[in-house]
Amino acid sequence: MIGALRRKAVLCTVGLMMGLAACSSTPSEPLKIAAVDLTHEVDEHNEPRSARETFAPTSTIYASIAIEGTGKGTLDAKWTDPNGQLLADQHQDINNTKPQRYEFHIPPAQGQHPLGRYRVIITLNGGKEAGATKNREFEIRVTQ
Repeated sequence: MIGALRRKAVLCTVGLMMGLAACSSTPSEPLKIAAVDLTHEVDEHNEPRSARETFAPTSTIYASIAIEGTGKGTLDAKWTDPNGQLLADQHQDINNTKPQRYEFHIPPAQGQHPLGRYRVIITLNGGKEAGATKNREFEIRVTQ
C-alpha cells in the first residue's frame, strides 16, 4: 500500500513538473524591425554612437537596425539620393537568437556626398509583413 502511494506521488510530481516546464517555455516571437537609427558611427554591437538626421558631405552614414524576435531572415537596405536614384542595394542574412542590432553603411562617393535629402529603406524578409519596412530620410548639408 505504501509502495503504491509512493508511485502515485512520484507520478504526480513528474506530471506537475512536466506541466510547469511546458508553461514556462515561451514561444519564439517572429522577427521584426524595432528601430532604425542613422548615425556617423556604430560601436562593436552596432549601437549608434549618436543618432542624427543631418550629416556632413564627407560622412559615412550608418543605419543601425534593431531586430527583435528569433529566427532566420534577410535584411535589405536601399539607399537613394535626392533625385531618387539608387546609390546602393545591400543585403544581409541574419539568424537572431536574441534582440540584436545590425548595420548597413554608405561612404561618400568620390570623397563627398552631394548636398540634399536622401533616403534609406530597410526591409526584413522582403517587407511583406506588417512592420517589416522602415523608411528613414536624412540630409547632407554643410555643418558648422
